[in-house]
Amino acid sequence: MTYTWMFSSLGTYPTAEGQTDVVYQIHWTLNGDDGSGHTGSVYGSVNCTYSAGDPFIPFADLAKADVEGWTTTALGGVRVGELKADIAAQIAQQVTPTTVSVRTMPWA
Repeated sequence: MTYTWMFSSLGTYPTAEGQTDVVYQIHWTLNGDDGSGHTGSVYGSVNCTYSAGDPFIPFADLAKADVEGWTTTALGGVRVGELKADIAAQIAQQVTPTTVSVRTMPWA
């Protein structure tokens, strides 16, 4: 299973704690792919806090890895594991469905 973090937007404060464009919110999607054409995803947002004196990365210098690190830290290892388990369950349902939607009604 391959998991990939995607980020759709970042909430920023124009100025905070003497810095500009300070990220305070991250909107994320975690995608999973089993390599056989089955995929799943979950999405959400997390808040992050910058305090004066903490290491600061200027917005223009942010890398995806920085934002991913903030996201996984904010979520915590247990929650990230739960999200991955949810994606794995979505994929398992595609591989071996336990329910099926019937689109043709018997009276049609």
